[in-house]
Amino acid sequence: MPSYQQMIQQMQRTQREFERKQKELDEKEFEYTANGAVKVVLKGNMDFVSIEFLDKDLLNQDDEDMLKDMIKLAYDGCKDLIDEANEKLASSFKINGMPGMF
Repeated sequence: MPSYQQMIQQMQRTQREFERKQKELDEKEFEYTANGAVKVVLKGNMDFVSIEFLDKDLLNQDDEDMLKDMIKLAYDGCKDLIDEANEKLASSFKINGMPGMF
């Protein structure tokens, strides 16, 4: 059976590994395209990178609400991708019989 000191050291190594992977995820860029019209790019830490209007006709319409909806849809889709990646990372650091360590 590992000693208390060994368990603490293992937990510290695991924490450092988690922090390293979290930092990588924070810097990774995620993109989502809504209905082929609007593409949003965010970093894993939710920093905004860019927005691109793939359907230029969308900008020429008088329907401001539709444009807002497309932007929101693209943003929400991108955010969902980031949330899924964070959940996957957290679940990879679960200990047998215990919920996520972090």
